[in-house]
Amino acid sequence: MLTINYRQIYETNEVGEKQWVLIIYDISANHYVGVPVYSKDRKDCIYISSINKYVDVNNIRDYNRSKMSRCIYLYNKPLKVSKKEYSLLIDNCKDSIIKYMNDNIPSDIDGVAYLKWCKDKYNLNKEDLKIDNLKQNGIYWVNMGINIGSELRKLRPAILWRSTGDKKTWTMIPLTTKKRSDDYYFHYDLECLSEGRAKIENMMNYSYKRILAPYFSKDKLAMITKKDYENIVKIISKYYLFK
Repeated sequence: MLTINYRQIYETNEVGEKQWVLIIYDISANHYVGVPVYSKDRKDCIYISSINKYVDVNNIRDYNRSKMSRCIYLYNKPLKVSKKEYSLLIDNCKDSIIKYMNDNIPSDIDGVAYLKWCKDKYNLNKEDLKIDNLKQNGIYWVNMGINIGSELRKLRPAILWRSTGDKKTWTMIPLTTKKRSDDYYFHYDLECLSEGRAKIENMMNYSYKRILAPYFSKDKLAMITKKDYENIVKIISKYYLFK
């Protein structure tokens, strides 16, 4: 299997034709992020002297290992960008992405909300939050942010259903007030909250860092009842295990 290393150049057929790409970093064992490489200057490309090539920092994209055929060598050594120029390349990629966002995100409420969520995610990742007091089966305000298509979004209450051993990742069941008393079996009206309806089909794993605050009912943390728990277990079994 072809070994893929960052700062090196590979030949790929990702876009339907042979192309050289400089790998910047990996996403997984089989997926990488890189930029196209050219032997001659092109519009908006930058010159990298350590490889004597031009790279297109405005076309940063994902690449699949299965589409890569070989590593590019020069004098029996992999063609590799120096550490100093790699750092400069990363700066240029960052500037390119920021410019793209500035040029394409609309200057309206939706645009500001999206950019604010990008800022919020950055700050949430930096924070080191205390997680000792989170209670399983409790209901908390969770920042689900701005997601893709019809995925759940925004700040909303959710049940903390299960956690990993270190309690840094929780399986959560989001709540809504708009679907109460509808006919979908995978929506459940909570006994513990008169306005709460659990959306079992949207159960998902989230970082504890998305949890902002307890959801209070009658001046205390809202907790699902034994009846709520038993009914949700039945719905989960039916929805995910087809029982």
